[in-house]
Amino acid sequence: MDVLIRQLPHDNDQLESQWPAIFDQFHKLSINISETDQPSFKIKSLDALTDYVAADNEQCANIKLTFIDVTLKTLSNGPLPSNDELVRIFCHLLDVPDTNKMLNLRLIEKVYYTYRLGERLCNDGCVDLMEKILLCLQKHEFSKKNCDVKVEEQWKYFLTRGMFSPISSDVNKLNKLETMMIMRSSYQQFYRNAAQNFHQSTIWLEISCIIERTFPTLFDMFTSPTDAQQHISAAIAPPVSPKYVSLLAKSLQQHPDLFKNDPSQIYVAIEKLVSHNLFKEAECFFSHVIAPHFDLITNLEELIQTFIRMCSSVVDLECRSSFCKHLVSPLSYELTKKKLNKKLGNSCFDLIVAIVDLTVIEAPSCAKRLLSISEFYPWKQLDQQLTHLIQSCSAYDQIIVSSTNSELDNLDGMLKLIHDRATTNPSMLRATHQPALEAVLKWSSPINIDNGQAYPKHVYTMGEPMTELVDEKQMTVDICRQLISILQKHVDSVDDDKYVVESHYEQFLRVLGKLLRRCLQPLKPFPTIMHEELARYCLSALNCPLHNESGLPTTEHYTALVIWFAMGPCIDNENDARAYERCVDRLFELIYDENEDSIHSWWTTFWIIVGLKFPTMAAEHSEQFLKEIIDHKQMMMIAILYTIYAKHPQPFHHRLNDLIHLLFDNNAQHLPTIASLLDIILKSHPHIITESQIDYLFTSIDIYHQPNTTQTICRLLSHVASTQPHLFDKHRQQLILLVSQQQQTFEAFTCLQQYLVASTIINGEQAADEYLTLLIDLIKNTKNISADLCSYIFHTCQLIGIRHKTILANKRDDLLEFESNSACRMLLDMIDGNKMSEEHQATLNRTLDEMSQIEERVVHTEKNVNNITKLVKRQELHMTNLDARVDVVDTNIIQLNEQVQSQARDIERIDAKTLSYVPSEWGHEACRLLNVRASNDWRLLGKRFGYSTSELKHWTMQLDPSMSLLNEWYMTHKADEATYGLVKMLNEIGRQDVEDIIRKAMATAGQLIPDDLDIDIKRLPPVFLSYQWGSQKAVTRLKSHLEQAGYACWMDTGEMGGGDKLFAKIDAGIRGAKVVVCCLNKKYAQSDNCSREVHLTISTGKPLIPLQMEKQTWPPEGALGPIMSEYLYIRFFDRKANDEDYWPADKFTELLGQIRYHVAPDPDMIGDQYRNWFVPRVDNLIFLQPTPSTAPPSTTITTTQSTKTEPATTTKTTTTKDEKKDKNDDDDDTLLVVTHPQVMISYQWDCQKEIVILYKKLTKLGYRCWLDIFQMGGGDSLFEKIDTGIRHAKCILSCVTPKYTKSINCRREMALSDALEKLIVPLLIEDTQTWPPAGPMSMVFAERSYIDFRHPSDGKERWSGKEFEMILARLKQAVPEVEPTQPRRHLLDMQRPKTSLRREEKMKVGEKRKLARIGSAPVIAQSRACSIM
Repeated sequence: MDVLIRQLPHDNDQLESQWPAIFDQFHKLSINISETDQPSFKIKSLDALTDYVAADNEQCANIKLTFIDVTLKTLSNGPLPSNDELVRIFCHLLDVPDTNKMLNLRLIEKVYYTYRLGERLCNDGCVDLMEKILLCLQKHEFSKKNCDVKVEEQWKYFLTRGMFSPISSDVNKLNKLETMMIMRSSYQQFYRNAAQNFHQSTIWLEISCIIERTFPTLFDMFTSPTDAQQHISAAIAPPVSPKYVSLLAKSLQQHPDLFKNDPSQIYVAIEKLVSHNLFKEAECFFSHVIAPHFDLITNLEELIQTFIRMCSSVVDLECRSSFCKHLVSPLSYELTKKKLNKKLGNSCFDLIVAIVDLTVIEAPSCAKRLLSISEFYPWKQLDQQLTHLIQSCSAYDQIIVSSTNSELDNLDGMLKLIHDRATTNPSMLRATHQPALEAVLKWSSPINIDNGQAYPKHVYTMGEPMTELVDEKQMTVDICRQLISILQKHVDSVDDDKYVVESHYEQFLRVLGKLLRRCLQPLKPFPTIMHEELARYCLSALNCPLHNESGLPTTEHYTALVIWFAMGPCIDNENDARAYERCVDRLFELIYDENEDSIHSWWTTFWIIVGLKFPTMAAEHSEQFLKEIIDHKQMMMIAILYTIYAKHPQPFHHRLNDLIHLLFDNNAQHLPTIASLLDIILKSHPHIITESQIDYLFTSIDIYHQPNTTQTICRLLSHVASTQPHLFDKHRQQLILLVSQQQQTFEAFTCLQQYLVASTIINGEQAADEYLTLLIDLIKNTKNISADLCSYIFHTCQLIGIRHKTILANKRDDLLEFESNSACRMLLDMIDGNKMSEEHQATLNRTLDEMSQIEERVVHTEKNVNNITKLVKRQELHMTNLDARVDVVDTNIIQLNEQVQSQARDIERIDAKTLSYVPSEWGHEACRLLNVRASNDWRLLGKRFGYSTSELKHWTMQLDPSMSLLNEWYMTHKADEATYGLVKMLNEIGRQDVEDIIRKAMATAGQLIPDDLDIDIKRLPPVFLSYQWGSQKAVTRLKSHLEQAGYACWMDTGEMGGGDKLFAKIDAGIRGAKVVVCCLNKKYAQSDNCSREVHLTISTGKPLIPLQMEKQTWPPEGALGPIMSEYLYIRFFDRKANDEDYWPADKFTELLGQIRYHVAPDPDMIGDQYRNWFVPRVDNLIFLQPTPSTAPPSTTITTTQSTKTEPATTTKTTTTKDEKKDKNDDDDDTLLVVTHPQVMISYQWDCQKEIVILYKKLTKLGYRCWLDIFQMGGGDSLFEKIDTGIRHAKCILSCVTPKYTKSINCRREMALSDALEKLIVPLLIEDTQTWPPAGPMSMVFAERSYIDFRHPSDGKERWSGKEFEMILARLKQAVPEVEPTQPRRHLLDMQRPKTSLRREEKMKVGEKRKLARIGSAPVIAQSRACSIM
């Protein structure tokens, strides 16, 4: 048959014509073959058929298909050929190069289906034969260019529905799962080939999909790592099959060892895919291979560098966006989840820069995510990268996005992160300054010059943090002027209808204003032209609306505000100040003509800073100041008036009557300040006051019976009495009465003296005789006249007698009665002409000089009477005009007035510490008797009152111990109760002499002592605990601990019985306390009883310490809110701990320190737990240490580092005699005792650790410093010690923080320092938002510039650098005698303890040296000093 087949024609028509004969021959041949020849016959026939079809080039005709069917049907009967033969024949057909031959394809199909080739091979496990078939298939591309559509579809159907069927029920297929698992490697290769050819033919694509579905874990196993690597290389080779990549990547996820051993092959694969813009395929490798095994990567540097290269290789905008989304974003997530080695910091930052350089919307979020990694980047080493990064961020101003898109807001977050890091690494600003400044200046224009459009919102969102990256230290005058020009251009265009800007741009202008404010201080002094430009801008802004329709400040108002409060300290000379004159005049006009109260602080702040510096300029505006004070009762500017009066007195004279009446406005509230101004005026021009004004002052004395008021008015009147005595004639008797009533103060007598002497000069002998009689009668008729007043009266007689000796001689007999008085004796000697002692003669000469001066004043006054009359008329006319204007002006500006009042109250409270509460009528006489040592002296009285032994010991050290005891008694009791208790106790201890003195004095004053009062005569506890019953358990325990620390406490559970006496006992407990501790829980403010206790505390002037016993808002809601808002609370609860004390340990120490301000602890009460809590630790004090011979002089002063002082080891060297002498004198290990401090450090306790470092550093430099924590011992209250410290100090270092400005104690310190005119140097430790800080301290600090210690340099201590040098420069002015270059000399000048002995006297061979203890600084190993150190 094979011969017949080979002889068949290929021509379709010829074959069809011969077919009947051919068919008969086939039939005959097939039945004549013996059984043994059947196999060879079939094989030969199949070979012949294969060759015939392979050689056929005709169109596929039905006759040939019929021929094939008949032949295969004939050959398929009986035994079949072997698998090997069938596969050989099948492969021969598959090897035909031309895949477009339909006949060949049909034969392939017929052979496969006829012999069920797939089923037989799979069942028989013929792996090698199936591999041959797969290899044959891989030789064909099945591309469309080589096949027509019909043939291609036939191939696809056969291969994807026959040989590789997706139907699981098909059995005649090669892709059975079991077979594929056995042939995994072959199918991997076959799949790879299919994936590589998918782009040429959908046949291969379909085949790959079928294989993937049938065997999804095909690549879960590899024969070797090399095999896997080959697959990776094949998968990324163009053209790339996404399915191949996906399947391979998913499979590689199951092989972590392959990735761990060679991760670079994955990196290379990703990079190659990215180079072809195949980002989703690259993401497959990252998400399935890298991300799951990220922790296995040992060399992240390689991965990071790969991504840096890829960032720069992606060019197309859309591709950059995809790259960011699919690869950079997942990488940033993985890097932030892993704890990275700090060595990668540089590389990661380079990656951030590369990401931002992509300039696509998706990039900033990825970069910010990486930048947020904390404690990772070496910021000091990133100067170039930071510069590049800022430039790259600013390049995003070219991206136009919708307003709703927030992706680019991450740029703002990045810049803020960089700024946050720069706060701790200021050197970073050197790198960020230039690119940030360029961006800011570029964006300052509302229009982008590159595209002519407005900048989008995200640009101005970047604006604020970008300005923070500008280094004010690198700013120049020219740049600042450029910023001013930008703001000026905006304000000039506001009224232009064509000028329309977005709200984002206006917000950016506010940011520019803040930047300009920051740059002013470092640039000072800057040229006058810049001041003029600033003034021009501020004036322009003030001429614009200050608020928009919603009531918020306009952009012009806000920027002018931030600039205005910054430029004041930068004014260096009067020319600079005068540039702002038009501005301040406009401000005054706005305040009082247009009722713009909100800008009042602008005006006052300017003059507080400038007025005292340049009084000539301020004097030109004195009418404004007078209007502010007189018409609007604003006293903040009063200090300036004291200075400018002499330069321009006329406005003051015109309003003299108003000033006099202002003395007594609001119940004489402003008396001290206005009186000081009038004192200056009347001292210089006493002739300008009128009779009606004198009458008004004397009438006021009758109305206001307060001693201080009387003294003040008399002091003013004394200036006038010596020049216009005729005005006092009608008030002579009133003056005499004042003198007799107020013997302890001599202002009234001084006024009387000036009047009498001047009147004598004018009226002659008759007046002299009358007045001498009057003075002598005054001595005779005044009961218990003091010796001092007698001396003053005799001195006045002497003044009169010098001019009228005859009249004085006539009074000799009257004077003899008082010749025991030394002043009277001198007067008699002058009358008799006796020779006087040198002392008396000198006194007489001074009296002559004094009389001559009085005469000159009187004569000068007589010459100017006419001028005075004219002046008064002008004053009256001017007053009439002022009254008319007062009716128009709104006077509702009270905020600054309240601040002045608050400071005044603080000063009054401080001054009150020096006043005695003991009645003056009998106090000194009674104390004089009680001070005489006896068995029943003041000590026994104190014991009966219940005072402790330590308190009695403390009073023993006072100059007047009895007065100290009685002052304490009267201070803690009502006056009538205190007097009743004192008299009763004096009677019991047998001191009727003192009792009689008190009773007589009280009777003379018209006061009665009660016969009986229902009170306990005892000393009350110094601490009052106010609480609400819900906190009783905690407060009871607090009371126990306070008493163990030395403070007796009063609380209702132990002291109160209830009933009608409830409120009386509360009243007594609060009045008897030195300090009130309010234990606040949430119900405290709602309790009526608790509110009463707080209000009584405030009304009695007791110090108040709030404790928060549980978490709550501050200040508490309700009626107590306004009161408590003035106090700093102590957070006295600890939710984390389960300790039975309820409070954190350090907070109890803070409470003890706060109480210590007001009262000293009782050592007799202190238990072991709190023994010596008030004693400072040794390691906080300064010592003199032995000086090793090799050490420089500056090393001789050190601080001890522990409470146990070890002996110093010294090296034996040869020294001179002088050196040995100095060494013996100076090398004692003794504490330095500061007796008269040069420097006081004022601070709030939250920053105590830093302040101790400053204390040590200044002490090492030779300054004697006062610090409160070293003053805790002793019996005085800490306030008394603070008072002493401030009065002795030459300079006050004020360490300002937000809490400092709110602390009542710190306010008191500053108020006293300011009142005493001490040099105050503000050190700004933490940001207070504004300068001067808001609140009562603003007036103290307004004219004082601060030294900025807010941001210490990275790695350096706070007290160093140029700022610390500025402190030393200020101290050099205040304490010039100290030379910091030779600190040891000044330290040796300090007092040594008397217990200190020379080293040779206190050391023996082999003994260790010990520190000698001194009273002011005990040596305690473990102390509870109110120290949080």
